[in-house]
Order: sequence, then structure tokens, then C-alpha cells
Amino acid sequence: MYYQLYLESQRRVEELVSPLDAKALDVLTPACPAWTVRDVLAHLAGAAASVGAGSSAAVGSDAWTAEHVESRRGVPVADLLAERRACSPRLQELPPDHRGWLPAVHDALSHEADIRGALGAPGLPADALAAAFPMLEPALRSKFRPLGATVLELNGQPRAYGDGAPALVARAPLFEFWRGVFGRRSDRQLRGWVLVGDAEAFAHAVPVFPARDTDLVEAA
Repeated sequence: MYYQLYLESQRRVEELVSPLDAKALDVLTPACPAWTVRDVLAHLAGAAASVGAGSSAAVGSDAWTAEHVESRRGVPVADLLAERRACSPRLQELPPDHRGWLPAVHDALSHEADIRGALGAPGLPADALAAAFPMLEPALRSKFRPLGATVLELNGQPRAYGDGAPALVARAPLFEFWRGVFGRRSDRQLRGWVLVGDAEAFAHAVPVFPARDTDLVEAA
């Protein structure tokens, strides 16, 4: 299932960017303000190549992602897409419980959403996010443990983390919360989801990557 989620995201990205001219490819992505659409594609190709080579050192670090982009400066977009496509089958070799699936799938979906936001394209398909989100549940349990029993209401569906009466209750659209987990929402936005409990502690606990300094509003 995870491999299929990855491939479907890859296909959607190709459909989005293949018709673009140079001007559109050089648009900065609001969610990754240091990168253009072309840079995001270079990272996606580089990440696929790193996985294909069996490299897991420094995954997700600034140096890891920067190398993907810098080493592919000037590479035509068609070649970036082809490189990613050629490397992707190596993912199929990972067992379903492999720890590499979470970063692979969520990195792909996160950058797909980044590209969509930059281009003003419709939001990420809701069914893709719903299928990928359970991969985050173990990490969320760990993140919320210091906060006490937590109830997170996403798209109207409550999810309980911990036992007993909730010390913290937060409510957000699933897409918004997911974007916040991966550093695409500001501290102010994260705190705004808390209905009961320590909003500051929640905003500190949620992001895998640092929260933005400024608010970001995107089409869901």
C-alpha cells in the first residue's frame, strides 16, 4: 500500500509539472521559501536516488536535502522526473514495517502539497492523506505523552492519545494538522487549534521540523 501511495504521488507531480514553462518552474514555493518548484523536483529526484543507493545517513537534514538540489542545478526537469522514476522501484523492496516508509511517503506527499501550493493547483487528494496519516500515529503518541491524555479532533473525528480525562483537546482539519507536523504552519496557527490545555506545549510538541515564523494558508 505504501509503495502505491508513493507512486500515485509521483504520477500526480509529473502531471502537474510536465506542462510548465521555465517561468512557472522558477516560482518560489511558499511552504519551502528557499526553493523553487524546480528545486523541489531536484530534491525529490535526489531523495529517490539516495534511497535507491541504500543511503540513510542524515536523512531529512539540511545538508542532505541541499546536496540533492545543488548537485542537480541546470538539470532539465524531464531528466529529474526520469531519475526519480528510475529509482522508485527500489522502494518496493522495503518490507511493510520498514521505518523508511514514513519519511519516504510523507516527504513525497509534503512536497507534492508544496508544489500544489506554489502553482495554485487544487489541494492534495484527501484520500491519499487519509491513507498515509496512520503511519504517524506511533510518533504522535510519543509526542503527546508528556502533555498528558490528549484528544485530537481531525475532520470531526476524535483521536485519543493516552488514558484518562484529557488534559489537552485540540481541533483542526486533518490537512492543516498534517502540514503543521511537517513545519508548514506557524507557532501561532498551531496554538490556535488548542481548545483545552497548554497551547504552547502543544505547539512545541507537534512539529517534526521547526514551525514557520509566519502564517501559511493553503487550499486543502
